[in-house]
Amino acid sequence: MKRIVSICAWLCAAAVMTAAELPPIFTETFDKCIDAEDENYGYTGGNDEQWGGDIAKAIVVYDDNQGWSYTYCNGAYQCLKVGTSTKQGSATTPAIEFEGDAVLTCRVAPWEGDSIFTISLSGGTTTDDTWFNLPKHKWTNITVRISDIQGSLKITFSSQAKHRFFLDDVVVRPADPDAGSIRVAEGGTVDWGLLGAYYEASKRVLHVKGANLSSDGISVTMQDGEPGLFYLATNHLPAEGGELAVTCRTGASTGQHGTFLYLRGKDKSNGKAVEKRVTLVMEVADIDLEGAGTRPDPYTCRDVITLAANDGTVWTGTYYWVTGYVLGGVKRYNDQYDGISLTDKLSLVLADDPEETNDNKYVTVQIGNQAREALNVVDNPELIGKPVKVQGLLLNSNANPLYLGKPGVRNVNTDAQYFRPLKDGTVVDDPMDGIHDPDEEIDPYNPEQTAVEQVAKEVVPPFDPEQPYYTLFGVRVRGNGYHGVVIQNGHTYLR
Repeated sequence: MKRIVSICAWLCAAAVMTAAELPPIFTETFDKCIDAEDENYGYTGGNDEQWGGDIAKAIVVYDDNQGWSYTYCNGAYQCLKVGTSTKQGSATTPAIEFEGDAVLTCRVAPWEGDSIFTISLSGGTTTDDTWFNLPKHKWTNITVRISDIQGSLKITFSSQAKHRFFLDDVVVRPADPDAGSIRVAEGGTVDWGLLGAYYEASKRVLHVKGANLSSDGISVTMQDGEPGLFYLATNHLPAEGGELAVTCRTGASTGQHGTFLYLRGKDKSNGKAVEKRVTLVMEVADIDLEGAGTRPDPYTCRDVITLAANDGTVWTGTYYWVTGYVLGGVKRYNDQYDGISLTDKLSLVLADDPEETNDNKYVTVQIGNQAREALNVVDNPELIGKPVKVQGLLLNSNANPLYLGKPGVRNVNTDAQYFRPLKDGTVVDDPMDGIHDPDEEIDPYNPEQTAVEQVAKEVVPPFDPEQPYYTLFGVRVRGNGYHGVVIQNGHTYLR
């Protein structure tokens, strides 16, 4: 029988007892790692109280569950040894099919002279410690509470370089359904990514869910770090939770900034405190852009690629102007970019150089139905190698900057959202800001006009305060308090 030498003092006994009352959904004992007929075979170490030396040499690991993934692991005495003296090791469980909250327990002991191991999750989140510094010459019981398992969970136990450890008795049980809990859809961290130093504000909405909490509700506070850079729309939510808006404000210097957001409530059954800690983190940097995303000063392809790598500098739902040379349409494989095509009518590939061959410098453009006749390269081969200017979204509804796997411009549709060369392939400089297609007959009663004259006679519709409009930086204006130059449907107005 295995001997449990010690129990880590910081474990919450009540939580362990509650979890132990529920039947496990996964159990791994490694008890098959033993060979009584040959003591020198190598299944030594760990449960025989040997912690170092010439032990744990068995190459084959006998486990109870098929599907484990091992890297630099050996069989020890009714347990597993992870890592070597020179290599980081890891052991990953098979996929554990489950939905909801669970509790992981396991026993871990360090190799002689080593001490550190970590736990990582795929398919669930936790706010418990997952980095451990183990006491030597004994087993330590580890407990990690796991939230928001979405049908399948994998757990990885990893060594650090030159830090070996023994692993045993891995058990996953459903969490106590009557225990109070607070969940956040984003897990334990809300990361704004890299923000440009000139940004105005960037908001994240946290979806908070409370279960079995008292009617006092959930209090929300920010502590430590630099909370002055973040703004909370409210500091209290009902017991069942709700939407919590957190805005990252202007004024941060370049570098990384962050703070902790604490959600606190009380367990309805016993009045004990329930807490969820969320890390808010952002990084501010000076981003070198050539354009401003406006019609007179559009982004370049390089700008779009830079912005795609720097979350927070553009806004979902905001239309930006982008210019570049047409290289063709997109050749697709599994709905991803797979080269340039001259037979695709649904997209464009742009670059800052008409002879660019490095596809890491390409931008993809989604052509809408109304713009397809004028912009597709099949019917308009004269576009190849010529500049166009398009207005579209740089993010989709899920804040993804990629279109067909590359930094992209989406939803280029109406004739107000593009400028292109003449049908003969020549580029006309119009008096406004770029290039235009004379096929857009602004004055159909005088078709003899030049493209320049037609653009000059373009009728600008009146400003409609009920429709979306934006600042010159591409930020959507909300409310009626803003005064200055704004953009609506590609036209500039003074409010």
